[in-house]
Amino acid sequence: MNENHGITRVVLDSSIMKVIIIYGSASDIPFMEPAREYLTKENVAIEEQVLSAHRDLPKLIDYLKKLDESHEKAVILAVAGLSAALPGVVVMSCSLPVIGVPVPGGPLNGIDALLAISQVPGGVPCTTVGLHKKSPINAAMAAHRILQLASK
Repeated sequence: MNENHGITRVVLDSSIMKVIIIYGSASDIPFMEPAREYLTKENVAIEEQVLSAHRDLPKLIDYLKKLDESHEKAVILAVAGLSAALPGVVVMSCSLPVIGVPVPGGPLNGIDALLAISQVPGGVPCTTVGLHKKSPINAAMAAHRILQLASK
């Protein structure tokens, strides 16, 4: 249990594939409810963390380093709004596939987050989904398909 934000961390055997949802802010958690529902329905293991690339960078980097060392099979959904640095930081700090999920909000209603994620420099292999209410489920479905490939 993550004491700071009430997020349940599912601790699983490293041979079990899962989707890890990393939130840049606890306020982003409700936006991802459709993703959690889809993954639960499909019996996909989920782990969730709230770790900001701005406010918790050392903790985020430490978490990702330990995740890489564990050799777990996972896809990360990096959920962030506004400047949305989280997906780029995550993808460059571990070897797992990362799908950036922009969150609508702020003065530009999420356009800044979408552009921040989709315009990462070359050599930063972060993918993204669109900016609308179905984005969480699209991200979950894409992550599920990637995990299905790994299990074949």
